[in-house]
Amino acid sequence: MTTEHSHGFNDVGMSADILVNKPDLVVFVPRHREGVAFDPSETGDSYNDHFQVVSDSAHGLLHAFWTQATKEGDIDQHIAYSRSADGGESWTHPVVLAGSANRKNPLLRASWQQPMLSKGGRLYCLWNQQTTSQGPHCGMMFGAYSDDAGETWSTPKLVPFPMRTDADPANPLVPPSWCNWQRPLRLGDGGRYFVGCSRHGKAPYDAKTCCKIEFWQFENIDENPEVEDIRVSFFATNRDALSAESAETVPGITAFTPVVKPNGKPEDPAVEEASVVKLPDGRLFALMRSSLGCPVWSQSYNAGHTWSRPRPLLDRDGGAPFLHPRSPCPIYDWSGPEAASGMYFALVHNAFDFTAKTAYQRRGPLYLIAGKFVQDAEQPLWFGKPRLFAPRPDGNSFYTSYCVVRGKGILWFNDRKYYLLGRVIGEEWFC
Repeated sequence: MTTEHSHGFNDVGMSADILVNKPDLVVFVPRHREGVAFDPSETGDSYNDHFQVVSDSAHGLLHAFWTQATKEGDIDQHIAYSRSADGGESWTHPVVLAGSANRKNPLLRASWQQPMLSKGGRLYCLWNQQTTSQGPHCGMMFGAYSDDAGETWSTPKLVPFPMRTDADPANPLVPPSWCNWQRPLRLGDGGRYFVGCSRHGKAPYDAKTCCKIEFWQFENIDENPEVEDIRVSFFATNRDALSAESAETVPGITAFTPVVKPNGKPEDPAVEEASVVKLPDGRLFALMRSSLGCPVWSQSYNAGHTWSRPRPLLDRDGGAPFLHPRSPCPIYDWSGPEAASGMYFALVHNAFDFTAKTAYQRRGPLYLIAGKFVQDAEQPLWFGKPRLFAPRPDGNSFYTSYCVVRGKGILWFNDRKYYLLGRVIGEEWFC
């Protein structure tokens, strides 16, 4: 692996644009400007998304994985990897783990990577690999691993994908549509890796095509299996999946009519992109974006096997809903992704236009809402007043991750799906 380092604060000429959302760390700055033509044999790098950083304390490293391309959904969409040995101050030059490194020699697209570090130190990266001419969410699960802290990687192999849902294509040769937008965390049975999965399609009992949430548990990562021997369990799937149709009514939210597309079909209803935290009493709490004008939440009392009906996110029991378009709304435990500390934070846009007739709306300023666990409350997390976090007027599509580095919590975020940055989440947000 090359030791050439990508940009950091000490070696990049900072423009006003990169500083708008107030980063403390710079992980990656693209070589190519958006929309500007370049040699197709060069790596396309002006789209950077689904940014996942894993802390490897045994080696004193941070491992960063993301989906990269010339532009979103382009033929050169691939999985990029970089690492840092100094707490995120500098990073190795990215290498491509899967997919097309450039547009000159196109391969089928690779997207939505899922890194996991076993207790024995084996570093896994799984991803959605396009295997047909269908879109980038439609693919099989492939993966590779490294036994030398990311220096070298195994040959990619297919991960068994035994569960097809009722909404998947009838033709078994067409892969399912799935996307895990957060990295798996040790929140499952016995500390197994666990993650929410967005599944798009139309089951026979669905009124229309929609997006729902199910949950996956990786059963044997700590046994250091070969990629083809990884086992996955599926919870809350098919009729038990979390959906807009199953969500409870939204108090204080005015119903709106979804836009009708050129093909005559209305915009798809959605509950999708779950991020999960553990509560101090062992429950799991999932926050999801939706097409309803607000984020929705659900909870599980049995390590994610079954879940309550989605409900609108309020500031507290009987309080006001947080408005939010169909846009990422991550939530994290401030003390660490798996800490169950009782102190949490989420990001919301705090705005929704019900006259727009679409849930896909401008991704303007993002607000941080600090939450605390309330034991006997109907909604177990209560939140304070929204505080401006990312002032950029548009393009705040935060596909993020979070970890504690040298005692500080770092939110790793993609700014405008272009820069990759880190920002310290200090105690001042909880005052």
